Amino acid sequence: MKDKALALLEVVLVFAVMQFLLARWSSTAILQWEKQHLGWSYVGATLMVGIPALVMWLARRNRAEYGLSLANWRTNLDIGMKGYLVAFIPYVFGWLIAPDLGLDPLRLGGVWIALTEAIALALMVWMMSRQRPVQSARKNVIIAGLCLCFPIAFALAMGRLNAVIVSTVFWQLVFSGFGEEFLWRGYVQSRLNQAFGRPWRLFGIQFGAGLIIASLLFGAQHALNTFKPAIGFSSLAWGWALSSFVAGLMLGAMREKTGTLLAPGIAHGLPDAVGEALTKMIDLL
Repeated sequence: MKDKALALLEVVLVFAVMQFLLARWSSTAILQWEKQHLGWSYVGATLMVGIPALVMWLARRNRAEYGLSLANWRTNLDIGMKGYLVAFIPYVFGWLIAPDLGLDPLRLGGVWIALTEAIALALMVWMMSRQRPVQSARKNVIIAGLCLCFPIAFALAMGRLNAVIVSTVFWQLVFSGFGEEFLWRGYVQSRLNQAFGRPWRLFGIQFGAGLIIASLLFGAQHALNTFKPAIGFSSLAWGWALSSFVAGLMLGAMREKTGTLLAPGIAHGLPDAVGEALTKMIDLL
């Protein structure tokens, strides 16, 4: 019981410190310069990744236990690419359709999006249960590379290529994708797994309370994205929290199934990199 309490306390403190520092950072002039010239905050993202990394370093934690490994990377990359395809379900039928239905994706529309995320979760679990070892990663590497190059090439062809679009592809893949996965599925989920264990098994996936708690905190973090009193925003995006919770379950299940962060990092970062870069380009038209 003591180990569980200490693990929970550690995770909650890391979450609280991160939120506090990010809230203070949200009102700085440097952040505004970053968003204007780069589209995203690199300093804020470094805080998000750096705080749990510092805790792991100070505690001398085994990196492989936190998903920082390239074991079975060809197969895990294949699972990640399948996750990328599955992500189109909530994107197309959730995020794109919710506004047309008159639903705010950050609130009531989040319930609709959560349902599409649940379908994606079920499909991904089924696909992972049928996964076979992959010997060659060439096809997946080429497809991933082409996907990342597409928004840049498209913007170049349209005469709209700038630093923000290139930065968006990089930032979304590295920080939104692998950075967030390192924080939530790498640090939080793994730390809680160490204390709570993984006593449950469902559809070939061994998991425990860490998966649920990490997903809940992942949702809470997205709810707080619209809570920035320092700059005049004081509402909580509860719908975004709900859909992010279900998305977190899918990404967490991928982490548990593969044992590393490669698959959830690709499934999270690749659609964000392509989608957000295209959105930035469209905004310039």
